[in-house]
Amino acid sequence: MNYKNALKWLNEIPISFNKDYKGYKLTLKKVYDLFNYLKNPEKKLKIIHIGGTNGKGSTSNIISSILQEHGKNIGVFSSPHILDVRERIKINDVYISKDFFSEFISKHKKYFTENKISFFEILFSMSVCYFSKNKTDYVILEVGLGGRLDATNICNPIVSCITNIGYDHKKFLGNTLLSIATEKAGIIKPGIPLVVGEQRKNLIKFFQKTCDDRLTKMYLASSLNEVNYNSDLKGVYQRKNISVALKAVSLLKDIQIDYQLVKKGVKNVKKNTRFYGRWDLISHNPDVIIDVAHNFDGIKEILGQIKEFKNQIRIVFGTLDKIDQLKIIDLFPKNYIYYFCNVDSERAMNIEKILMKARQNNLNFKSFNKSKNALGQAMNDSSKNDVVFVIGSVYLISEILS
Repeated sequence: MNYKNALKWLNEIPISFNKDYKGYKLTLKKVYDLFNYLKNPEKKLKIIHIGGTNGKGSTSNIISSILQEHGKNIGVFSSPHILDVRERIKINDVYISKDFFSEFISKHKKYFTENKISFFEILFSMSVCYFSKNKTDYVILEVGLGGRLDATNICNPIVSCITNIGYDHKKFLGNTLLSIATEKAGIIKPGIPLVVGEQRKNLIKFFQKTCDDRLTKMYLASSLNEVNYNSDLKGVYQRKNISVALKAVSLLKDIQIDYQLVKKGVKNVKKNTRFYGRWDLISHNPDVIIDVAHNFDGIKEILGQIKEFKNQIRIVFGTLDKIDQLKIIDLFPKNYIYYFCNVDSERAMNIEKILMKARQNNLNFKSFNKSKNALGQAMNDSSKNDVVFVIGSVYLISEILS
């Protein structure tokens, strides 16, 4: 089976759930069985486990960049991808080889099919086998969904992180921040230190109690006033992720941390890891900035930074249909101009729902069937000093970039 055929086969496997979430059940038994079948490659790895609602990908890549500057080879498993599925599995700045990808699927396809292993579980197991084979110094695993029942939670890390808690995936994680935090806290292991980036006092208290119950230490990420690092990740929100990454690296016992190399790592995240899609400037005159922010808290952070701009702001927006996702429209200021569009996914929100909410809020908007038409119109309507932001969904960013 060549890479093209392996990818075609993989793309026909359910990602995890369909539009109606039919037949989707979070469970770890299948994953434990799968890793036993693969002879437990995860047991050979030094793992840093990253959970939370927003900022997991950024935090993972910041840690990777810092450790690379210390001469280490770092495996990163993250999700979702934007353009290339191999983005999910990389060592330093190199995506998994097409040969390994296709050979792994060819070799285990029968097992995956017979045991109904999902798209996410296949790629996670592939990543662990790849990192094990390539003898990485450290592996950073990003939680896919929640924590307690996420496939990545079969690992035994040396450090765990929870970046923050926000509303997302309510269908699976619950309707309150505490219920969501409870699922995320499922990654806390006895004796394994936890770094927390969350700043709400009641949630910090909850994580502290959970750590006490599990006989492990909790460390709060540094206050933002102490995080004065230059970075090629330009979103102001990245300061929070940098603070989590710095604390996590400081807890690694088997590496001598050099402050100058830490600064260099934070400065060169994109260069060292090929990480992208976060506050990325992709065009000039007018400036076009893309960001994969896709839930209420993530977009609130983005809008907080945008409001500092004196330019005319134009926003291209499309989203998936999730519980409370329409509340994002309530965040949108009335003095911006909006270009609402469909997203090419079976889980996309019907654009009519967005338009109805936009009318209720008296927003100035246009609507489009295709994202490329929305962006094209936004750019045509702009003077060279205007700024166009594209936000709302990873699928939307993928369409724009491709």
